[in-house]
Parts: sequence; structure tokens; C-alpha cells
Amino acid sequence: MQPGAIANAVGKITHMGATEVLLIRHAEKPDGPGGTGLTPCGHADPASLTVRGWQRAGALAALFASNPLLAPWMPSPDKIYASAFREGGGHSRRPEQTVQPLARKLGVPVDLCWALHQEEAFADALARSVGTALVCWQHQGLAALARAIAAPQRVTELPAEWSWPDDRYDVIWSLRRNEPGGAWHFTQHCQSLLAGDPDRPFNLSGEPLRGT
Repeated sequence: MQPGAIANAVGKITHMGATEVLLIRHAEKPDGPGGTGLTPCGHADPASLTVRGWQRAGALAALFASNPLLAPWMPSPDKIYASAFREGGGHSRRPEQTVQPLARKLGVPVDLCWALHQEEAFADALARSVGTALVCWQHQGLAALARAIAAPQRVTELPAEWSWPDDRYDVIWSLRRNEPGGAWHFTQHCQSLLAGDPDRPFNLSGEPLRGT
């Protein structure tokens, strides 16, 4: 066995039973300067990503696919979820479109069983899982989802009144615990994938920022 393979095997054994949930917002939508929404076939669609959004989706596939040069600290997900486009949920195909390139690259299906406004029930399922899950969601529900995953533990870094700003698509939140029933640890990271992406995550409390 090669040294790298040995290290990977040891890492998997060390973190057996750990849970990490990575939360991202879908990529760019067409109501700003990014232009018109487009389907994968290039047809105009207001529920789809913009050209910049499709660029981000492709870049995210490289970021999350165990790329030691781009992000050696980033785990590769074994489960991928996206907020479903359906009545009563988010009226957007963007969450699924954002993670489809990664899903194809990893050979992992996109789970579309959950949608916007189901944050509490979805969080319960995520909190009971083991492994690394990537969740792509609408910004309106991300803070509520993060709080619900950790409940009844309070995510002290995330003020109760705070909500994800409309103009940011480039931040990754991580909620991790090392064993079932253990304490959750919250961090945030910049994607730093496209020109113009900020080099700092959200300043949630005015204190020095955690994460990269």
C-alpha cells in the first residue's frame, strides 16, 4: 500500500463515527448583475443559474473532490443534498444545478427529498447521520438549518437574528462533531473560486473571524 493510501485509511479509522455537515448557498441567480438564468442546454430560465453561477458550480466540483492542491482541508462528501424545486418549497432549480457537476464527478447521487421550509425535519435527519454531507440550499433557510442541526446546542457564533445576506454565494459553513452525541463545532470558510469572491467569510459577531 502506498504511503498516501495508508494515511487516508488511518484518517478514515480515526474519524469513524464523526459527522460533518457542509452548508453552501446555491450559486448565482439572475436577479442581479450576473445576467439571465440558463438551463444546462442554454435556454433562458429564471429558475436556473446564471453563467457565473454555472462557473461556480464547476469550480465547486474541483473544490470538493478531494483536491489537495486547491483545498487540502476540505473533506469530500459521501452524501449530497439539494433543496428540491417543488410546490411549497424553493421555486428554484439552482441548488440542484449547483451540485450536479460535483455529483457526476464523485458518482454520488443528489438527494432531493427535502426542500426549503423543511429545515427542522431535515436537520434532524442530518444530525443522526455519520460521515460527510454537503447541503446546497436557499439563503433564506441556511441559518435556520444550521441552528436546527446543532439543537439543542446553541451555535454561539451565529446570532439568533442573523440571516444569510442576499449578495453572498461564496461561503462554506461546517458543522462537525467527532462522535454521535458530541458537541458541534461551527466554522466557516471562503470558497475563493471566482474573480471578485471576497477573501473573508461573514463577520457574524464583530469578533475576530474563525475559519478561512
